[in-house]
Amino acid sequence: MGVTSLEELWSAVQSAATLRRAHDALLEVAPSREATRVEWRDFHLRAAEVYRRVAETDPGRQREALFFAEQQREKAEKIAQALAADAGARRRRRRIEPGGSEGTAAQAARVPHQIGDPRYAVRLRDDAFTKAVRLAGFHSDYALAKAMGLNRSTVKRARDGELRPGARFISGALKALAPFEFEDLFEVETSE
Repeated sequence: MGVTSLEELWSAVQSAATLRRAHDALLEVAPSREATRVEWRDFHLRAAEVYRRVAETDPGRQREALFFAEQQREKAEKIAQALAADAGARRRRRRIEPGGSEGTAAQAARVPHQIGDPRYAVRLRDDAFTKAVRLAGFHSDYALAKAMGLNRSTVKRARDGELRPGARFISGALKALAPFEFEDLFEVETSE
């Protein structure tokens, strides 16, 4: 059995015609935790394009796909802004202090940038999610988190309403709680 290259995996992602297949395929090509910010930025940009295309090919999941496209685009934008701030801080440090103190760069990199509210937000359907978890036979957040491929604290925070479900949470929930579908467990709120 040969090793599959990243570009071959991305080819499979590009051929995904449904939201569920896009989620699953994107999990396969997601960078590792040790990946650079540039790799993560590129991943989020490519994922946004995948979700935009899926919005056209999976009309029953158009709103959800557009939400994920917007979420991925915003993540890529935040990373790009952080990279630009770091580059600007390095330039300023070289220009102002040839010896450069680390404090100057850190202060320059902390300049906040606010992005407007997202157009789409996903909310957990608490009762339906709890029922699905019970029906699937998960008796603890730990067991559910393990099946979803997440940390227990992430699952607990999402269930308590402290954290909005992201793409990994949603994908993990759809895998762990199959045959429940996205609209059974989550709802998309729009702010237009």
